[in-house]
Amino acid sequence: MELNQDNRSFRTPVAALDTVAEQLADIDLTLPDYCPDIEKILKCTLIPKIQSKSLSGGQLQVDGFCVVNVLYVEAEKKTIRCCEQSVNFSQSFTVSDASDNCVVLTKTKPEYVNCRALSPRRLVMHGAFSLYAKVICPQETRLFSADQPGLELKTEPLRLADLLSSCQEQLNVSEQISVADKPAIESVLYSRVNAAVTEAKAVSGKLLLNGEINVRLFYLTDIETGKTARLDYILPFNHIMDCGGVTEETDNLLDCEVMSYDIRLKNDILSDKPAIALDVKLCITGEGFAARETELVTDAFSTRFASAPQFSPIRSIGEIRKVNDSFIEKITAKVDNGKISGILDIYPDSVTAEITPTDDGLKADGKVKLCILALDEKGFPVFIERSGDFSHPLASSSDCNDMLFKNASVGSISYRLADDNSIDIRTELRISGGAVKRQSNKAVSEVDVFEDKPISADNCALTLYFASAGEELWDIAKAHNTRLDALLSENELSDMKLDSAKMLLIPKI
Repeated sequence: MELNQDNRSFRTPVAALDTVAEQLADIDLTLPDYCPDIEKILKCTLIPKIQSKSLSGGQLQVDGFCVVNVLYVEAEKKTIRCCEQSVNFSQSFTVSDASDNCVVLTKTKPEYVNCRALSPRRLVMHGAFSLYAKVICPQETRLFSADQPGLELKTEPLRLADLLSSCQEQLNVSEQISVADKPAIESVLYSRVNAAVTEAKAVSGKLLLNGEINVRLFYLTDIETGKTARLDYILPFNHIMDCGGVTEETDNLLDCEVMSYDIRLKNDILSDKPAIALDVKLCITGEGFAARETELVTDAFSTRFASAPQFSPIRSIGEIRKVNDSFIEKITAKVDNGKISGILDIYPDSVTAEITPTDDGLKADGKVKLCILALDEKGFPVFIERSGDFSHPLASSSDCNDMLFKNASVGSISYRLADDNSIDIRTELRISGGAVKRQSNKAVSEVDVFEDKPISADNCALTLYFASAGEELWDIAKAHNTRLDALLSENELSDMKLDSAKMLLIPKI
């Protein structure tokens, strides 16, 4: 078979680094003068934020800071207040075999935090979070091609998702959010920011991106009374990203990471309601794949000389399917002691998901942890944490066994008080990424042809071979050092496997 020499290589994304490092956070915090004394600590939270990440000279450098947010009940008015303090971190990783066009994916996960009050105005906190770092580089694989006369090749079709482009950009999105139609903001108690690319269009080496940044605030509207409110805001953004190799025909997978964000109250002397100044640092990663068919050489021999094929595994991606699933999980939270008179807020603390292959595709198994701020029967703030396990089959993932750019997040949360000590919560969970079929095939990498060992000519005028049912025509041709097409033609055969016993004529070469 004649193989297309110009189409005998492909690229796949390969992890040059996939590791995790633990970062410690130790803080000795004294409340500023404007914060009232602490009566009871409700929740202490670690919020890691990445300021920069760079890969150079085989070293990956990640720098950032960790914000420790302490939510507490103040001693005088029994209302909710908060205080925050941050500590910087820096981590370097050695990356071997880093090539050009590598992309860096990072993720942080709070592990634990212990908070102890030494006095009503002094806290000592010790915590840790995990910093996940993954460096993905394009790896080129060259397939064997015939370049010697008299070489017979056994081939089989191979479907590929060829990596044509790999790109990454960091960008800042800033916005001033008006809260004129919301209760006044006196103090932000805690915040959450998520982002996603909602639409992508490829045009001649560029990606035209549309996305959304979801901002969620829980804040004080009146410091005197302790009244609270929530703000949910969707900020659209667009960006043009250079990504050489992408076209209208490529399958493009995207990852949108919130590296860090900053939320500040911006007072306006002409308005009695301050605006919110939002600054978000995003890192967008894109990979473009093109599906195509090629031929994989699985065996070879020479009809003229003694030969020995060498084999190696060929690892590739065969299928790419975009996944964007959402589903509802129900969690019931009960208060062991006391009663609930009202709910102030329910928000996600964390969501984790592991992707596993099944007979029907991929499945996401994980856990979502929710935080509940409520009032007891006396109107005193209480804090409740509850977790729920989930298992969800992913649509559009048949024949796939792995996922690129996996992302698990929480969408909307709704709830109702079932009775005075239990809450029924409906949580919308979202799983997104690119479902892929990773495949490994044994293929010929080279053929050693020993030209000093020619195959001796057979003086027989005719060679007959009695073949058994189920024998492969390739194996028969190889055993007799004859061409496969000649064997098929001589015996008027088209199938590569015999369905019954048959006497074959072996043509001489």
